[in-house]
Amino acid sequence: MNLEEIIQRIRATRSLPSDEDLRRLPYLKAFVYGRVSSQVQVRESRESIRDIAKLVMKVKQDGYKSNLNPDEVEKWLASIQSGADVNRVIEDGDIIVDCQDLGLSGSLGEDKRPGLAHLRRRVESGEVGAVYLTEGMSRLSRDRDRVLGYKLLKLLKEHQCRIRTVEGVYNPAIPHDWHHLAEDVDSSAEEMKTSGIRMGARRWDKAAEGKHVGSPVCPGYIVAIEGRKRDGSFVFGKWKLYSPHQAVVIQALEEIVKQRSLYRAFQVLWARHLVFPFFGEGLEYMQTRSALRFYHKDSTGYLISYNALKGLATNLNLVGIWQWRDVLIVNNHDPAVPVDLFEQAYEIATSPKRKGRAAYAEPMEWAGQLYCYDHDEPRRVSALNRERRWACRSSIPVPFEAPCLQIADHFLTPPLTRAFLECLDLTPHAEAILEKLKSEVSQNNLGDSQRRKREAEIKAHIANLERYLGTSDDPEREETYWRLISEEKRQLELLRQKPAAPKATPLDLDRVAQFLENLDREWERYPSRLRNRLIKLLIDRVELRHDVSHIEAVICWKIGLKQAVNIRRPATNFAKEKVWRVEEENLLRMLWPSSSREAIMAAFPNRTWEAIGQRAGRLKISRQWVRVAIQKSRRWTNEEKEKLRELYSSKASVDDIARELGRSRGTVISMAHVMGLSRPKELRYRRREPAWEPITIKLFQESSSLS
Repeated sequence: MNLEEIIQRIRATRSLPSDEDLRRLPYLKAFVYGRVSSQVQVRESRESIRDIAKLVMKVKQDGYKSNLNPDEVEKWLASIQSGADVNRVIEDGDIIVDCQDLGLSGSLGEDKRPGLAHLRRRVESGEVGAVYLTEGMSRLSRDRDRVLGYKLLKLLKEHQCRIRTVEGVYNPAIPHDWHHLAEDVDSSAEEMKTSGIRMGARRWDKAAEGKHVGSPVCPGYIVAIEGRKRDGSFVFGKWKLYSPHQAVVIQALEEIVKQRSLYRAFQVLWARHLVFPFFGEGLEYMQTRSALRFYHKDSTGYLISYNALKGLATNLNLVGIWQWRDVLIVNNHDPAVPVDLFEQAYEIATSPKRKGRAAYAEPMEWAGQLYCYDHDEPRRVSALNRERRWACRSSIPVPFEAPCLQIADHFLTPPLTRAFLECLDLTPHAEAILEKLKSEVSQNNLGDSQRRKREAEIKAHIANLERYLGTSDDPEREETYWRLISEEKRQLELLRQKPAAPKATPLDLDRVAQFLENLDREWERYPSRLRNRLIKLLIDRVELRHDVSHIEAVICWKIGLKQAVNIRRPATNFAKEKVWRVEEENLLRMLWPSSSREAIMAAFPNRTWEAIGQRAGRLKISRQWVRVAIQKSRRWTNEEKEKLRELYSSKASVDDIARELGRSRGTVISMAHVMGLSRPKELRYRRREPAWEPITIKLFQESSSLS
């Protein structure tokens, strides 16, 4: 080989491929990508589906080797159109046909388009060298922001992957072809923007009426069909209940409330294999409109994950509230779950996650029985069991809204429980109750004996029938024997499935007697869960009406009795009970700039001057500067110091000590600190206790209830 031949060889290896080389087909494998934008087009747009079959013919004409027959591909596409459950990907030889994205919009991302994700994987692996499309880049992407379109172009350019359309062959690695394909991406984006602006105004109007506008339908509902458009697509109205899924939603929320934990509820539901069943006949259109399409599924239905369970517990659509962007309509559609159940599940799902032993707390007494009547409609007072507090909150969670009632449990439980126990005296009825229990136990024992006897009779009958099997040549007689044996076995199985009657021993009866006779004295010894169960059996509700210092509680018994308890609530130092309300802040903005100290203190009798000043500072409210004459401090005498030492260790309050010495509270505390004095621990951390008194007890003929 001479020098000239060597130079020519080097030039050949180093020279860039021509445009014709970059567009040449066949190259690696061909990927036929089929997509139309909606399920209506899948069913009715025959030409668009037939174009996919024509692409297979064009692929074979371009030189790709495969045994695929265009007629067979057309039959396969027809089965997809008819809704048959068939594999939507065919691969044979050098040809791959993917129709997984039929019915999916091009504006969706890769995570929601399995066909596009499949194409990316095959291109990145270096298997696919040509993508066949019925139209231009709009088949791959109709992204309004052009992000996905240019991302795909860059991927195809890096792998020198060809794009084959009816117009010709393009390669993004060629600058001219890149500009042509980029223009296609831009025109698709502009078209989507124009269509979005036009359709957006219509969606806003429809959403304002509380009708379906394309957002995922909440589990428990289906969309009402009001008619059809000229193109065959549905005209949707408001959501309506779908009882098979509604029952599952109620069970899921009830389990959350029962377990008091999202994770424990998820574990129970998963072990029970509670699923949303597939939509029934005539509701096929809901498969692509329900939020259940994002759930995992198996052969029995849609599975409930932990995140799905949390989404149900926080979805206001379940109580009839319609939400779409800034449109919020209350009572738009029928609620799928009771409001009380949703409120409890919502509180559990949104409460701060606790770890370790603090993750669960026993329910407080009267949990679920207290209602606040200071509103147009009574609100259930939430029991914050871990914090041992009560809170009255809005049914619809509103950010930064302070509860109208925030109170420690020991301010409510003792007065209510004492009134309840004073009215509940079961001692005179203890003997009658025990006699009834003994009678029920004896009846249960008799029932168990009869069941065992019946079970033995059925087993003997089955054994007797089995002896006759095979003894006759008559097929009808043999069939009769088998039928009788099957019926007896079914009766035996039903008898075994019947729950056994509870058994009681003399020790159990003695415990019942002790419980009835010593209920008042032994009340605190029983666990709070047991106490609460007894209260719920007898009490319908407790009506609360309150202000800053007083609470009027009316205990409504299920038998019709009503007890009224007037509770005087002392001022507390807990910050949660002194949350500033919007009305107080507005009043402070009005008074703080120019009103006198006396007027401001009169407007806020339950707050100190320091607390009022701190709140004004946080609200950035300025006040006119007033010169205050500085008074000379009076020196402490030895006698006063000795008196302070004596009083500070006694049970007298700091305010009483200040009045005794004729000094201010702050001066007394400061001097005690200088002298190194300390008060007993039980005085420093003394818990404020309520004072209460029963009002007139009233009897009613009928039992009153919230429902």
